[in-house]
Amino acid sequence: MPRVVVVGGGVAGLAAAHRLLEVAPDLEVVLLEAQDRLGGTIRSERVDGFVIDRGPDAIITEKPSALKLVERLGLQDRIVRTQDAHRGAYVVAHGRLVPVPEGFALLAPSAWWPLMSSSVLSWSGKIRAAGDLILPRGPEAADESLGGFVARRLGPEMLERLAQPMVGGIYGTAPGVLSLEATMPRFRTLERKHRSVALGLMRGVARMKKLRRGEETAATGARYGLFISFDGGIQVLTDALAASLPGEVRLSTPVRGLDRRGEGFLLKLADGEEIEADGVILATAAHVSARLVEPEDARLAQHLDAIPYGSSVTIALAYRREEIPHPLDAFGFVVPTVEGRSLMACTWSSVKWPGRAPEGMVLLRCFLGGEGRDHAAKLDEETLLADCRRELKRLMGIEAAPSLVRVDRHVEVMPRYRVGHLVRAEQIEARVAALPRLELAGGFTRGVGIPDSVKSGEAAAESLAAQLG
Repeated sequence: MPRVVVVGGGVAGLAAAHRLLEVAPDLEVVLLEAQDRLGGTIRSERVDGFVIDRGPDAIITEKPSALKLVERLGLQDRIVRTQDAHRGAYVVAHGRLVPVPEGFALLAPSAWWPLMSSSVLSWSGKIRAAGDLILPRGPEAADESLGGFVARRLGPEMLERLAQPMVGGIYGTAPGVLSLEATMPRFRTLERKHRSVALGLMRGVARMKKLRRGEETAATGARYGLFISFDGGIQVLTDALAASLPGEVRLSTPVRGLDRRGEGFLLKLADGEEIEADGVILATAAHVSARLVEPEDARLAQHLDAIPYGSSVTIALAYRREEIPHPLDAFGFVVPTVEGRSLMACTWSSVKWPGRAPEGMVLLRCFLGGEGRDHAAKLDEETLLADCRRELKRLMGIEAAPSLVRVDRHVEVMPRYRVGHLVRAEQIEARVAALPRLELAGGFTRGVGIPDSVKSGEAAAESLAAQLG
């Protein structure tokens, strides 16, 4: 019976191991995880009636890989959807919370009146943003920075006040170096197809309205909304994946070396043990995989090692509802870097999701860090909490001490897609394709979200199963 070793027990590794057993049930699958728990950055906690996601808190459904996996695992009945009564967000503008203009789509507006009537931008900023409606298409280029694209189409104020904070929490990378092609290529496509990004978005909105009115044939099947989670938090997914694995799963088992042995491999563990494998999937961070593949392909290791990673901090806080003066009529707020604050964003979790807090209580999650602020992950808990509470007092009027606190440091876990990233991703994929029975999985090439990691792990599993078949 061929043996496959999956190194890494995050969602990509778990998805890879699960998919291996789906497509090749006769394989022996061994999963090795360096930490003392599975799930990687995905972690959820139930305590005193709260459900706290201490890593990612949502799965986007526009990318279908994770949703299809959820359905195969039989988790549909545990799905929860965002509470749309308070859909929307605030942005900090000149020291106060201001609603994000209705229809603003991450980088650009899909409706002009809400933007023009908002106080987020100055009148000069609004006039410059409207320039997108008449500007010609930009020059053809293989890639450009997301920041350069927004500034070119809609102006620097739109970039600083809306686009940067809206995408900062997703990628943790400064827009001036973030690859547009690797993160949000649809906006480049809108420019190429419609010339004006805003016109393209508005036409898309009009088409969706027609679909809803039945003037065109809408897609069929279950519709979950743009984001989903689970009644017990995102860890429901990784717990189900772990429970589906009948093979050997070993925690606290770092891999220190990977040597080719004939057609297979010899894995060297930190405690000196060696494991033989007919095939290997490395589902670890790029810099970890780089160290393991270096004896096999030094150039591949260089490409992997060149992908930078960032750090962040999340702080979950619980309050009684009467201790928060703000109406909590949105999902939370984002903070532009130009505001000079330590907070990057705050999600009002118990407003966004059902069942996240007991009756009469509120659960908030604050985010600190991001590019240029990676040092936040090195600060002590007392300093982090004091910074967070100070910002919540200034922005939301919260003076009370929280009744529950959870601080989580996420050190070098977020790959940062610099301009030209897709070229490097293609080079990595080409070199991996030339290495028999070795596959890589994770969010460091084609997407940082849960669906992208699932897709990567499943693709690695299918490729390796075909080679061993």
